[in-house]
Amino acid sequence: MKALPFDEILGQERALAILANALERDRVSHAYLFVGPEGVGRETTALSFFWRLLCEKGRACGECKPCLKFLRGVHPDFYVLKPAGKSIKIEQIRTLEAKLHLHPVEGKHRLVLLPAAETLTREAANALLKSLEEPPLHTVFVLIAQTSEALLPTIVSRCQLLRFRPLSTSQVETLLVSRFERDPEEARGLALLCEGSIGRALRLSEKGLLEELHRFVAAVSSGSPTQIVAVAEVFEALKEKEDLPLFIELVLLWLRQGLLSHVGLGEYPSIFPSRPPKSFIVPACGEVEKAFAALEANLHVELFFLKLLSTLAALWREAERAEVSPVGARAA
Repeated sequence: MKALPFDEILGQERALAILANALERDRVSHAYLFVGPEGVGRETTALSFFWRLLCEKGRACGECKPCLKFLRGVHPDFYVLKPAGKSIKIEQIRTLEAKLHLHPVEGKHRLVLLPAAETLTREAANALLKSLEEPPLHTVFVLIAQTSEALLPTIVSRCQLLRFRPLSTSQVETLLVSRFERDPEEARGLALLCEGSIGRALRLSEKGLLEELHRFVAAVSSGSPTQIVAVAEVFEALKEKEDLPLFIELVLLWLRQGLLSHVGLGEYPSIFPSRPPKSFIVPACGEVEKAFAALEANLHVELFFLKLLSTLAALWREAERAEVSPVGARAA
């Protein structure tokens, strides 16, 4: 994601109106907390807000020197504090604080973005709290988290809270076609799957996970031992790329969309593989959800998914037999 003019950010009109009003009245708070699902525009909005604060004309002109430096990521008064490893540590906060007590280098503001504020360690959060309680002059913080409950209540109380909502299916579809040049049919399918998150839609599209889902379902529906073994071998690579949790969520989305379409509450995306049998879905969900616990327990990935695929294949065959039998056909 990148900074955009406010009028190009879809679905977050309330948050944008609050920020625009603060800019127009020169009543910008020293700290904001943006909360909401991942991939709905929180970071884009923060960058766009900072862009307007740094612009010499106050409107993100994209032409003045501060704008050009900010858009290239080299503005000396803009800081991004990302996790070092899995968390933001106290040493990072102390290094930042030393810089913030100096006067801005070029503009009126020093701007600090924490795009994963929920990863603050307890010690780092307490250190940051001091800066929020006694904010350095000219400094504006934007913290981003999925929920306010992920942060210390004292930090939340020192920030102006702005909530970001999932985008509508039509908004996601429009963005995928117009801004990211996706095929309309693919965009429609991704919009149905991504639960209002353009970021999730792009990850599903770009990481090849839909292709892996097709292979996964083909192995389950065929019950072929050769296919099952071949697909199970892929999961170790997905884990190494940290894509495995997203893939498990995609499998659950496939099952959920299958159930919704069976009961007439939603369309079945054309980009998905074969629709699962109705009686397969509930027991399959229970088996697939065990994968999250397996990842937490650091079980052998390939062996776990080999067993999971075999179990799902047996459930699929059982569901197919039930659907073709007279009793099963009446129940379906």
